[in-house]
Formats: sequence, structure tokens, C-alpha cells
Amino acid sequence: MLSEFLEQLCVELDISPVPTMDEHKIIHFQLGDEAIEIRDLQPGVALFGKICPCPEKKREELFLKLSKANYLGQETGPTRIGLSLDEKDLTLSLGIPYELTYRVFRENLEDFVNFILHWRKEVANFEKLETLL
Repeated sequence: MLSEFLEQLCVELDISPVPTMDEHKIIHFQLGDEAIEIRDLQPGVALFGKICPCPEKKREELFLKLSKANYLGQETGPTRIGLSLDEKDLTLSLGIPYELTYRVFRENLEDFVNFILHWRKEVANFEKLETLL
């Protein structure tokens, strides 16, 4: 199912070759400048991507802002902002643990990338604001 969805998406977006699953059962999908990891949950999919490097200054204030954004999906929708294992990058993840249609898969992937772009701008604005104070 997921491989069929990716094939259809790659045809629509003129992406070649169609990415395949690696030995860790992850599909590394490049959509423009965005690198998205896709896992087949059977049923469903999980998406994972990097927002930006985690700022060093005012981390506690940023984490508070991001926690509020994550709370009940107020500003993140169905996605969740987190930290990479090495705590160097802010990440975004989305789990869809149910059977999907192609349309639902594509819309969720598009929304996911839009959330990455939105939060990248929000963090950059936060950093600018903090440097002005």
C-alpha cells in the first residue's frame, strides 16, 4: 500500500526514482528541500522530519512555547514537536495508525511539510525576538 502511494505521488510530482525502504524499514523521501522519513505501520504510516537546529539560548523559554503549542494540538494539529535523540535538532512527528487512502496520505504529507515550514519560521522569529531584548 505505502509503496503504491509513493509511486503515485512521485509520478504526480515528477520525482525519480521512487524511494525504497532501507534496512531499518525507513523510506527517506526528499520533497524539495525537505527530507522526510516515512515508516510503514501496517496499517498506517509515521512521518518524521527535522524542523531546525535547537537554539542554544533561551531554551527553557522556547521549550515552554513548544509545549504549549503541542498541548492538545493547539498549534501543531495532529503533529508533535520534539527533540532529536542527541538534543541538537527540533523535530516533528506524525503517526497515522489506521488504514489510509491515497488522498488522506497525500494530504497528511502536505500538511506535515507545511507544519515543518511554519515551525521553522516560528523558531527563527523567536530567536530574532530574543536577540533584540
